[in-house]
Amino acid sequence: MLASRQTNQIPSPDLKPVQRIWRTPTTRAAWLWLGIALVVTVIAGVIYFYTLKTQQYPGPYYDPLRLFGIVSFVLVLLTIAYTLRRRFMRHLPGNVQGWLWLHTWCGIAAIIIALWHANFMNIYPYFTLMPSTLIEGNAGMSALYGLLLLVLTGIIGRLLDTWQARVIAHEANRNGVGIQQAVEERLHELDLTIGRLSAGKSAAFKDYCTGVLQGRRALKAMPPDLPAHEQADFQRTWEILAQHRQLVQSLKRQKRARNIIQGWRYIHITLACLGFAAIGLHSVLELAKLTLQLLGHNVY
Repeated sequence: MLASRQTNQIPSPDLKPVQRIWRTPTTRAAWLWLGIALVVTVIAGVIYFYTLKTQQYPGPYYDPLRLFGIVSFVLVLLTIAYTLRRRFMRHLPGNVQGWLWLHTWCGIAAIIIALWHANFMNIYPYFTLMPSTLIEGNAGMSALYGLLLLVLTGIIGRLLDTWQARVIAHEANRNGVGIQQAVEERLHELDLTIGRLSAGKSAAFKDYCTGVLQGRRALKAMPPDLPAHEQADFQRTWEILAQHRQLVQSLKRQKRARNIIQGWRYIHITLACLGFAAIGLHSVLELAKLTLQLLGHNVY
């Protein structure tokens, strides 16, 4: 009885926290691509506002705003380079983080210049989303809406990625073991240790361990009538079970954070394929139109 009361008072083991850095340091490439995107955007902005003052009907059908479409398309191609570098062309110079900044800044610059290219047609002051609008201007509005959606989901994804990366790092710091793979390895070690300690013990001892591991039993609930010779092993097993439960909860939170990031990536990649298809269609049609005009054909 005295031994059982002592085991009831066993404190939950505190896992020693280890301070971890959750934020990736900003690389020089971030400032480089920010500078390039700013220069391109500022030059385009000066031309855009000058055009508004000097042309009576500025729009995507007349230069120089028509040329903005080409600039925006080139920036979109640069954003695709990040995906190529990450998945298919890993031999390219620079690290993935630097290419991600290219993806981010060029994507933002691309949508700003694309809006100037369309002169906010069907965007401001009245937003229009009709089937006839989507095919307007050789599917130009579909391309613009697709690019808007891509940039919007990209910004949301960047915020989600930062948030969930911080959650994972916080869990790794709090559990004292690390991220998902390290936690899973540690849980496997604890399972083996619990199995060794419960081998040859009474049915009550084994039922308690199994119930706690499966989540059917509260950790502080004591098994009835343990033999005296099992009390020392039970105390050690209880401490291991407490650590095991903490790590299981930490692992669940880390997996949930990873699933959120992964789920967003699937959505973003799907939208990217649709958006790039619309942008590519619009670009091909406009290029064909421009070629015919250069050959002396009247195309409207």
